[in-house]
Amino acid sequence: MKKTKFYFLVPIILVIVFSFYYWSFASQYDAKQAQIVAAQKQARLDKLNEEARQREAAIHDAVEAQKVRKADRLAREAKERQQKDDRENARLEEEKADQEAQKLERQTEKLEKDVAAAKEDIEKIKVDAKRDTDEVTFLKQYTDAAKANQAKLAEVVAKIMAADAAMARAAALAAAQAKKS
Repeated sequence: MKKTKFYFLVPIILVIVFSFYYWSFASQYDAKQAQIVAAQKQARLDKLNEEARQREAAIHDAVEAQKVRKADRLAREAKERQQKDDRENARLEEEKADQEAQKLERQTEKLEKDVAAAKEDIEKIKVDAKRDTDEVTFLKQYTDAAKANQAKLAEVVAKIMAADAAMARAAALAAAQAKKS
């Protein structure tokens, strides 16, 4: 073997070996690349499916949370409405109580004025009754005094008449003595 054959044969043998190796590699390379592409595609699909599932779960959770928030808001609004109604009712009751208190106060003032007027009337009646009693007492005393004066006057008139009669007798006696003398 000559060296020149060696230079020629070794590369051919190497090309043949490389061709077998390349053919083996090339025939499997497309399949491996297809597997890698399929695996990547499957991974992307799995990832997209997982993201879609998570999105769907998130949407479902958001809808449920929205329902809960809506129910809470409605409950809070109902509670606020109830509290507002309670405050309004309390304010109305307070106003009603104030009006009732003012009405009772006015009635109390009126009754106090009526009591004061009644006391004044009672005092006037007492003064009138005392005056009437004093007047009756005075009239009784006056009548008793008048009766006493009338009795005294009757006595005086009787004395005057007796004195006039005695004077007339004395004058008649004096006239009779004057005629006799």
